[in-house]
Amino acid sequence: MNDGTQCWSCGDPAHDSAALRVRMRREGGGVYWKAGVRVPLCAGCRSAWRPALRARRTALWALTLGAVLAVSTLVVDLLTDPALGSGTMGLIAAAIAAVAAAVGVPAYRAQARHPEGLRHPHTHPDVVALTGRGFGILN
Repeated sequence: MNDGTQCWSCGDPAHDSAALRVRMRREGGGVYWKAGVRVPLCAGCRSAWRPALRARRTALWALTLGAVLAVSTLVVDLLTDPALGSGTMGLIAAAIAAVAAAVGVPAYRAQARHPEGLRHPHTHPDVVALTGRGFGILN
């Protein structure tokens, strides 16, 4: 269904169901402000951008969760084995870090691969205006 707007990426008629909601957040003085910008897209552009936008989220989760779990495992190792004799927990921490890197690094690289000839949804004027006011993009 076309609501009369054009796709931000390619200029074709946009579809309501294909629109991308860019979630944004800003913090200051212990207060968080949330904002959302609806970027009109056509179904083709939404499909074309899906891998790059999904990769950003995958990289963030994999690398952050991997780092937290690896450090937590090493802390547990230090607390439970003061002699540092077994090394089993250290091996588990290394395995966690390796899996996180194996998932997160390729995803991080994939987010930079943009479809040729299309404008990125994050370059929409409303998104740019909010980033200029200190908001960060969450997706």
